[in-house]
Amino acid sequence: MKTNPLLIMTALMLASCGKTPAAAKTATPAAPKPAAVADARIEAEISSALTPAPEKTPSSANDALKSEADSIIAHYPGKNATELLNTPEVKDKLAVAMKKLAADLVLTQRVNSTVDLAAQIKGLDGAAKLDLDMKGYDQARTSRMLQSVLSEDPQRIVNFLVSEIGEAAPDLSYGGLERAPNGVAIVPNTLPAPAAAPPTTDPE
Repeated sequence: MKTNPLLIMTALMLASCGKTPAAAKTATPAAPKPAAVADARIEAEISSALTPAPEKTPSSANDALKSEADSIIAHYPGKNATELLNTPEVKDKLAVAMKKLAADLVLTQRVNSTVDLAAQIKGLDGAAKLDLDMKGYDQARTSRMLQSVLSEDPQRIVNFLVSEIGEAAPDLSYGGLERAPNGVAIVPNTLPAPAAAPPTTDPE
């Protein structure tokens, strides 16, 4: 059966647990503070949470990854970013990266917390998940996405996703868009209803 790599990216690591991030839990102040101070603190927390962690990849390695990503894009001119994830040059490395990410609870929670925060900014209640549509990516964004996957480094993938969510946050909240121009949407994480049990008959 053919694996959908986009579903791998979303299902394996992006379903949010719906819990409130620790950064949002602040002690009740003894005295009320000016609204401007409170707003500034909230904005600072949001900015910190949606800012990717510094990368430690040497510049030479980054150059090599960019060259490889751009070469793949050029080799498949008719494929969009989602389709490129299923090419022979990419799909095996994506599987390796996803396996590493699934084993890293800290990085997985980083993504979950970022999704939770974006959901709160948007005004969603309960569990949420990232719905990422990469079909409209331009070449530069496609290249950045491919570089993160080709590196097989889960930190780079998390950085890419956090950056995308951070870029989308203003459009999803203040702009009121259901999906940001970069393809990011934060949607309720509704679980499928359990299958109904078959009717039973009493033995005669």
